[in-house]
Amino acid sequence: MIADDARSRIGAHKLTADWTYVRFHYGRRGRSGNYSERELEEWKRRIAGWRARIEVYAYFNNDWKAYAVRNARWLAGHLGR
Repeated sequence: MIADDARSRIGAHKLTADWTYVRFHYGRRGRSGNYSERELEEWKRRIAGWRARIEVYAYFNNDWKAYAVRNARWLAGHLGR
């Protein structure tokens, strides 16, 4: 599992199975837990590269302003889902 949380550091992203799971918890550059478009673009590129080789599952944590829903829709739409 790969977690994206601005409040904690994670190591390098090593893919060791034929699938991976990304948990989006808190954007670094957005506001109040929202991810900025630049952050989402970076993740889109990373996930697109992984999808060429493995299954990728991702989810955004719920929040009080529905940023998770908007961020997930943006990412899914830009990944062709």
